[in-house]
Amino acid sequence: MNTMPNPAHRSLEEMIPLLVQVQRDLDEELDLDTLARRFGHSPFHFHRRFKEVVGETPRQYVQRLRLEKAAYKLQITNARILDISLALGFDNHETFTRAFRKHFGCTPSRYREEGRMAQAERLRRKRSFRGDECVVSEVRFETFRPKHLLAIRNVGNYYKIADAFSDEDHLWNELVAWARANKVAYASIALGLFHDDPTVTRKEAQRCDACIPIYSPVAGSRRIRCIEFAGGPHGVVEHTGPASTLLEGFQCLADGIRRSTEYEFRDGPALEIYRSLPLAAAAVMAHTDLCFPVRKKAKS
Repeated sequence: MNTMPNPAHRSLEEMIPLLVQVQRDLDEELDLDTLARRFGHSPFHFHRRFKEVVGETPRQYVQRLRLEKAAYKLQITNARILDISLALGFDNHETFTRAFRKHFGCTPSRYREEGRMAQAERLRRKRSFRGDECVVSEVRFETFRPKHLLAIRNVGNYYKIADAFSDEDHLWNELVAWARANKVAYASIALGLFHDDPTVTRKEAQRCDACIPIYSPVAGSRRIRCIEFAGGPHGVVEHTGPASTLLEGFQCLADGIRRSTEYEFRDGPALEIYRSLPLAAAAVMAHTDLCFPVRKKAKS
């Protein structure tokens, strides 16, 4: 068996801290010189290395993240299109609309309109729907406490991520092994923070943080980061079924939040909490809490 690390994976690991910064700072100036300076390379060498490792130029990567986040906001919020564009670093409405049309094939307003029509039709057809080949609970709203988390960033197809703590898992098992080796107290709970909409972001670019809770912050390493989960109110459903039906579970959750008279979506990644996992390869049913961050609606 070849145990040598894959050079491509090693290069991506070196780039992860910068990619996390980009994700956090989409509203800031993120030109080539700024990113190269953060990474400690000349603009020429940074541009070439970024393209080799990520598969996009720095400009293409930043633009795609901004547009995909804009698409998400158009679907889940009532914010003005101008406000969305300015909040994501676009200079003006015209520049944003032109870039959005080129990426998605329609204007932001048309994208929002078609999304709302699809949501309304799904609500009409599936008002009593609880899932195909899965069981999805009614939506509940609860407030999570802030947590310190150990995290590994995975970039790639969400559906190719192995079950947490299974023999095939190289994410959560690595977190536990690192915590034990460094004498870090942890809880044996697997969480996943999912930063992309799998119906929008191409499979190879989907970003997930595999996490386990720890009781105090630590320095981490190049591959393993200590991050802060802010907690706060979330809409939650319990999903029981195979991983292939998780998207249906999240759709049921999103529809439930839209029906709420008290809560609305807020910014933040989707959260999965793995309550129970398949015990063998033949077992496909798992019990997972699916969560979206929410906030109280402003009183009119």
